[in-house]
Amino acid sequence: MQRKIVRVTAVLCVALFVYFIIRANPRELLRVLGHLAWAEIAALILLRLAFWGIRTWSWQMVLGCCSPCRVPFATLFWAEMAGHAVGHFTPSAKIGGDAIRAMMAGPVPKNHSLASVVVDKTVELMATVLMMSLGLFLTLMRIRMGSTQRAVFLALTAGMAAAIFVFFRKQKKGLFIWVLESLKRLRIRSKYLESKRARLVETDAVIAEFYSRHRRVFLVVFLQYVAMIMLWAVEMHLSFRFLGLHSITFMKSFLITMLGIVANIVPVIPASIGIYDMSYLPIFAIFRVPLRFGITVVLLRRALNLLMAVIGLWPMLRLRQRPPATPATGVPLAAPGETA
Repeated sequence: MQRKIVRVTAVLCVALFVYFIIRANPRELLRVLGHLAWAEIAALILLRLAFWGIRTWSWQMVLGCCSPCRVPFATLFWAEMAGHAVGHFTPSAKIGGDAIRAMMAGPVPKNHSLASVVVDKTVELMATVLMMSLGLFLTLMRIRMGSTQRAVFLALTAGMAAAIFVFFRKQKKGLFIWVLESLKRLRIRSKYLESKRARLVETDAVIAEFYSRHRRVFLVVFLQYVAMIMLWAVEMHLSFRFLGLHSITFMKSFLITMLGIVANIVPVIPASIGIYDMSYLPIFAIFRVPLRFGITVVLLRRALNLLMAVIGLWPMLRLRQRPPATPATGVPLAAPGETA
């Protein structure tokens, strides 16, 4: 059943891919790429693959604490790429992508894979909010900003921080059961979710156990996501430099990246069309980046996102039934020295 869901989703994404290619104006994308040497294009692609490699490594560490099953790095990498494809091509954005990668995490028990995805995404969002807050603080210290822009950035950052804090607290107490009880209070009943209550209770237990017994892993994964975000800023900086804006400093590229991350968090429109582009325009104006360079960088990064999404369609279309994963014999779920 899950393989059918993944296959149908992949076919839908292929159809949407064709639509977005037509809408994105292929000639304009080719014109942008024409500004770059092959070595520069290769460097940006390798940076983007390193970005996904760090995400996969972090998820593998979390999954190793949530399940005794060993899953190869390659399996999780392709699951990450498939999740990105779904998130890029469909309105479900981050939520749909995370559901797909939980399905494709090999033959791991589903409550374990779901728990690992929830924890992994939470740690990533916590690192993102921290870096966004740092970027906003440095921007307010260095650059004069209009009162409206200041209020918007502060409100978005504070709102995200509050939402992540509540989400984190609920996970430690039982996230999925809290959701079920909240739906009951709203007089919304789901027979399907109620039938899965026992499994959801088990998933909540796995999540709570991770936070209580694997704090060192939590810290390492958090720092890896901070490094991943810094890599995102490096890509932004090199994109500007490769396109000819040699006067830009790394600090400015870092601040532009941090303030622009919010465009990737709004899970409403497929590929963030419009939101992603428009949100960067006032940021370029704040940092006095010539508009022609700003628009070209946005198009370049959109092309890289599209390339990674197309790569992610491949494992979905070739998904096969996998044999059961081999449990890590002799290794307890909480390794010695990882408890706090």
